[in-house]
Amino acid sequence: MSTILIIEDDETLRSTLDQRLTLEGFRVAAASNGEDGLRQALERPPDLILCDIMMPGLDGYGVLRGLQKDPRTAAIPFVFLAAKATPMQVRVGMGIGADDYLCKPVTTAELLVTIRARLWKRDRAAERSEHAAAVARQGVVRKLPQEIIPPLTSLLSAAQLMEVTTTAKSPQEIQELGHCLRTATERLQRTARRFLLAELEVASRDPVAQAQLRATCYIPAAAWVTAQVEHLARQYTRREDLRLDLTQVDLLMATNHFSELVTQLVSNAFKFSPSGSGVLVQLALLPSDWCELMVRDRGRGLTAAQARQAEDLSQPGSDLWSQPGAGLGLALVGQLVALYGGKFTIKEEPDGGTRATVRLPRARQGTKSASPLEPELLQKVAWALGKELPEAI
Repeated sequence: MSTILIIEDDETLRSTLDQRLTLEGFRVAAASNGEDGLRQALERPPDLILCDIMMPGLDGYGVLRGLQKDPRTAAIPFVFLAAKATPMQVRVGMGIGADDYLCKPVTTAELLVTIRARLWKRDRAAERSEHAAAVARQGVVRKLPQEIIPPLTSLLSAAQLMEVTTTAKSPQEIQELGHCLRTATERLQRTARRFLLAELEVASRDPVAQAQLRATCYIPAAAWVTAQVEHLARQYTRREDLRLDLTQVDLLMATNHFSELVTQLVSNAFKFSPSGSGVLVQLALLPSDWCELMVRDRGRGLTAAQARQAEDLSQPGSDLWSQPGAGLGLALVGQLVALYGGKFTIKEEPDGGTRATVRLPRARQGTKSASPLEPELLQKVAWALGKELPEAI
């Protein structure tokens, strides 16, 4: 049974619509003003919303904009009720995402045709998304074994050779075994990244998964950046080159995704810039509840072709299984950012080096934390990275 939310300040019309829809087998919720209607929709998302335009306080346009800010309600079919739907009202409403208009007084036949058409369209879109997600999952299941088995075989062969051979090995033999182990491990690492990219591709086709990711957790980004970046600087023996300029901000992203994003950007900056050159990691607040993470190095920079390739690979639907290792890190960053509705850019600086910039939504008030014991969680992560966080955190 579908639930219809009616937001209408005219009590007579609201009651009439309620009775008509109830008789047709719908479950009905009603609100007498925009504020109450928006609250009800956010607390218990309905299947469709009928909303008056002209109401005291929060009008219909304000209700629609409020719904679109929350991924759980952004895709709910939304139908305006208007006493006189002028061409300007229609353009404004459609421009901000309304699905349809009904002019008052509305007949029962017109009301039911509109509602059933919008619910049918929503259901077909959900079926297409599920089909696309299923195809993506099948692709992962089909390709993953053939990507994992060869490097695992190489690792096993090298380990067995080291185990059963009792005579001392020559430096060349040790070098060959080390090369085998390193290349097999690197291939597994690339496969793991491809698998995460495929997982993101599935999520990008699943509106429910996106809504859950965007609405359920946040992290104190500055603390996570500090822990990870300083560990990476020590790993690359570049601690003196690192500069941090971090603003405290709660960022809307799952912790494992944000950790991977930071690792990829900062590792690239260290790998592709010479020792002794600065690497700046900056986290800043932007207007309209956005924040920006920027990583700037003084390395050789990207060519225009490399930047275009990274941008192409960042788009959902890219065939990343057939790509070589280079560029997968940037593709991973791009698809992670896209999944959360953000923006990723990377470009060569005029004075040399590369600037990678990620813009992501700031967590809204009331969004759940990634953990109720955030300081303890951070300490555990920092310990795993080989670093203790300052007591102030």
